This record gives sequence, C-alpha cells and structure tokens, in this order.
Amino acid sequence: MTHSPATTAPGADAPRAGADDPFRPSGRTRAELDALAALLTTVPARPVHLDGFLPAEQARALGETVRAMPTWETSAVLWNPDRLATRPATPEEWRAASPGERAAVRDVARDIPALFDDGSPYPAEHRARLSAFFVFAGMGPVLRDLLDRWTAPGGALTTNVEFARYRRGDTLGEHSDAESDTLFVLNLYLDPGYGADDGGVLGFRDEEGREHLMPPRFNSLTVMPIRPGCVHWVTPWRADRVGRHTVSIAAVPTTPGEVK
Repeated sequence: MTHSPATTAPGADAPRAGADDPFRPSGRTRAELDALAALLTTVPARPVHLDGFLPAEQARALGETVRAMPTWETSAVLWNPDRLATRPATPEEWRAASPGERAAVRDVARDIPALFDDGSPYPAEHRARLSAFFVFAGMGPVLRDLLDRWTAPGGALTTNVEFARYRRGDTLGEHSDAESDTLFVLNLYLDPGYGADDGGVLGFRDEEGREHLMPPRFNSLTVMPIRPGCVHWVTPWRADRVGRHTVSIAAVPTTPGEVK
C-alpha cells in the first residue's frame, strides 16, 4: 500500500491571485509535471496528488462559494444482485439495505442553473465566483491548455463537473468507472477544517494490486486515471459535521460535432 506523499510547494514564480481574479492554478514542480505527463501511459497506473492547487485566497473563496450552495440532495446508490452495476435508491432504501448492497451515499449539489436566476437567494458574489469557476472548469482555455500540457491526451477533451459533500458515515464503494469514456478525473478538495481523523480518503488500486491513499486535504487536487483493471473508493466520512466539499471534474474525449 502506497501513501501519496505531500508534495512540495508550488513554483515560486506563480502569480499571486486574489479571490475574484480569473482562476489560474499555481505552478508545479518538475517532478509533479513528470508524474502528470505519465498519467495516461504509465503501467501500472498511478494517480497524482497535488497540494496547493489554487492560490490560497482563491481556494478559500471558492470553498465559501461551494459551501453556500443552498440545494443539496442525498445521492444513494445500491448494487444490483450481480454487483456488475448499480441502481439509484432513496435514502430510506439505502439505510434499510444490507452493508453488502450499499454502493455509495453522499450529498450532490442540484439545481445549479437556478442559482443564477433573477431573484435567486444565492448571494451575488457567490454567483459571480461560481460563474468564473465554470468558465475555468468547463474547458475554458486555461483548463484546456493546462490539461494539454499535463497529460497530452492526444485529442480534444470536454468535462463534466459535480459538486459533492459528505455527512457522517457517507462513503463511496469500490468501483472502476472503466465502462465510461472518462480518461481521468480531477478532484479538488475544499474543506478547510479537514483533519487526519475525519476519513473520506480517496483510495486507488492499480492493475497489479498496489494501493494509493490520498487524503482530501484542503486545496489539494487528485488526478486519477480511469482504465480497466483499476478501482477506486472513498473511505467513510467520520466527522460529525458536513464536510469533504469536493469539485469533481471528469475529462472525456470530445466527440465529433460536440461544442468544445
């Protein structure tokens, strides 16, 4: 079992950024860039865990914006009897199921477009910041160029973005996602109060059975390849508070005719 070590500080030449500046991630070390360049080709697969992804003030402000989202819904999933696929369940069905049937449960942000409607109670500063983040995470030029430099995917990418948070006992069961067209997933963690005893650790097992554990430290980013023979999971959240606020960005190949 391999525990991903804390990375070194971002490059000293990275520009300083305020909370309301356009999102521009911090610079990375040569070793980190080499690991990212091998993400899609190295065997056995190995995820990359980066500390200090955003400038500190941007990470703090984005965390506040995500935590202020007003509409969260419990997303519960049970295994089908063959354990080859899952099915949605109500929270009541999930609690009534046996431990072996429970695949995953956590809160997911819903009705995000409604946050930008006239009369929305979502504060204007959060609307503006969330809009700027979607410009970045929705394959605007900054993220697109960053991923091209990091991973050399060999073709155009698009992204799917999800916001999640965990309550005590919430977990994500072992699964692969290899049946999807996802190449890799970026998880940005925005819980400033995270402690080593809180759980919610992302686990990854490669094709040869080696495990990598990545704690969701504040403003850290995991970049995880998705391929056959590899699985990942999230250990149960143990804190009594709602936490582990996460932005997941799935990178998938752009299909012909798709808007980039």
